[in-house]
Amino acid sequence: MNKANATSADVAQLAGVSQSTVSRSYDPNSRISKSTRQKVFAAAEKLHYQVNKAAQTMINKRSDLVGLVTAGLGDPFRSEFLNSLVLAVQEKGLRPMIIDVTDEQMLDQQLQTLLQYQLSGVIITSGTPSEAVANAFIARGTPVVLVNRADHSSEADIINFDNEAAGRLAAQEFVAAGKHKVMVVRSKVSSYSSVMRSNGFKGALLEPMRDSSIQVEERFCELGDYDSGIIFGKELIASGGMPDGIFFCMDYIACGFIDAIKHSGVYSIPRDVAIIGCDDITIARYQAYALTTIRQSAKEMASSAVSALQARLDHPSAPPIQQKIGAAVIFRHSFVPNH
Repeated sequence: MNKANATSADVAQLAGVSQSTVSRSYDPNSRISKSTRQKVFAAAEKLHYQVNKAAQTMINKRSDLVGLVTAGLGDPFRSEFLNSLVLAVQEKGLRPMIIDVTDEQMLDQQLQTLLQYQLSGVIITSGTPSEAVANAFIARGTPVVLVNRADHSSEADIINFDNEAAGRLAAQEFVAAGKHKVMVVRSKVSSYSSVMRSNGFKGALLEPMRDSSIQVEERFCELGDYDSGIIFGKELIASGGMPDGIFFCMDYIACGFIDAIKHSGVYSIPRDVAIIGCDDITIARYQAYALTTIRQSAKEMASSAVSALQARLDHPSAPPIQQKIGAAVIFRHSFVPNH
């Protein structure tokens, strides 16, 4: 029997199950046996049945859409994180809806687009709008997860990389390696992540600074990108004030700096200047850079964010969570540890 407009009741009759079982079979989080689900899917295929998403949205008062609000996709880590986030959302049987709010003039229009949908939830990533944006969704009863944000909303779940620990780890490695003049470099365009990394780095060196065993300087480049790293490197080489260790708050800047050093022929990495980055983006692993870095796992961050959203959907009244994802040093050629 084939029908052009088969209903869930038709599928239920052919599969020998209840209509509610048909509905639950299309919910990846429902507790239903594999054999029953396969029987329903076989009947649906035979009848050319398609789930009516619009009807589901009206009944459940939410769709299977998850809004992913992001900005600055020129940053390799954000792109890698967004890719992991999309995959993690899809693994939960949900559909990602990506909004890039880099253009502030389009912000209101973009957010209004999201607000038109009965979203299951929204994940707001680093570098995107203020806490007021999250509150706009919360006011509509839409669950919100903040990632790498300084916001401390009382109603949103927050997943942060332990940025301060990342800075401390880099500082500790420089001290252990016997460095005497070190520098922390971040973009003039401040972000929560870079500020906390720099603070962690400087804070870990307060004691050796007091006894004058190490000098610490914080410097800034124009942006958090590769080109800014090259420009910063050329300027530092010209100044003659090269330190023996530099912690870059972003790998992308560090990669530009490494190329500037290589092309100058004046200094050698890691003999003259040791480099530690942060994020462990894909190009940091290339032999051309072999960058020692503090790893921020894009997959773990994405998995934790989506798990937090799923937990909120399952238990709407549970207290909001604040979770920190740990940091780890990944050693490569740009820094030789003294242990």
